[in-house]
Formats: sequence, structure tokens, C-alpha cells
Amino acid sequence: MQAMIRKRALPVLVAVAVGFASGCYTFVPIEGPAPVGSDVRATLTDEEALRVSRQTGELSRTVDGRLVGATGDSVVVSVVTFRAVSEVSGSRQLRQSVTIPRDGMETLASRQLSVWRSGVMGVLAASGVALVINQVVAGGSNQDDTDDGEPIGTLVPIFRIPIGR
Repeated sequence: MQAMIRKRALPVLVAVAVGFASGCYTFVPIEGPAPVGSDVRATLTDEEALRVSRQTGELSRTVDGRLVGATGDSVVVSVVTFRAVSEVSGSRQLRQSVTIPRDGMETLASRQLSVWRSGVMGVLAASGVALVINQVVAGGSNQDDTDDGEPIGTLVPIFRIPIGR
């Protein structure tokens, strides 16, 4: 019964961990002056989204990027407009600065670390690792010792690790 619960728990833990992995950061609305250099998300009006799409080549009501500057009536956001995979450097990005008037934005939010979600993700990851180790090392069973006290091993792709009882 316990082994069956373990087999069912592992996929559930992995699915929950993957869900929380993408949610470790949240966007919090900015009150007052925006800090230059922070990662931001601007939600645009329909008209402004059309204007920005002509500049970036992508139609979206949200613009994610790094805040380059801000004035009383507009903000300047550096956005990634092109990514190319390079054999030498891994990947290259071309960035472009987009000026967005404040009357064309519905909201401006800053990206912040979510301590609660990150903590839950860490606990789930540690639980998943513990379950995998238990399955590999202990064999996931509560059977009696049938090897007469001889050391047993776990098969690892290239070498064998002896584990004594």
C-alpha cells in the first residue's frame, strides 16, 4: 500500500513543482516613481498596443522589459525584439527601447521575488528528491532482508555503488 502511494505521489509532486517553478516571481504595481533598471511589465491600451506592435513586430497588450528611463508623461522600456542561437555564445539578443506614454498604459508593474512561492517550490523539490532517493537506494519496499547480510548495490549507468546493510 505504501509503495503504491509513493508511485502516485511522485508524478503529483513533479506536476505541482513545475507549476510553482514558473511562479517564483510576481508583478507588483508600481506606486510613485519607477526605479530605473528594474524589470517591469506594462499593460497597454488597445491603441498603444497597435502602435508598439509596429515598432517591435509583436502584437501584445503587455510589454515586458527593463525600465531605461521615466519622465512625467512617458516611460522608456528596453525590450527583446530578436533572439538568435549562436554556437559561440549560446544565444544573442537584440534589444530595442520603446517609449510608452503614460496615457497609453493601463498599469505598470515591477517584477519581485515571491518568497512564499519560492519556499513552497523548495519544499516540493526537496520532497521529490527524497522520494527518488528512497526509491533508488531503498528499493521502495519494506520486504525482509533476503540477501543474507551481503552488500547490495544500485546500478548506476556506468559504475556500481555498493551499499551495505
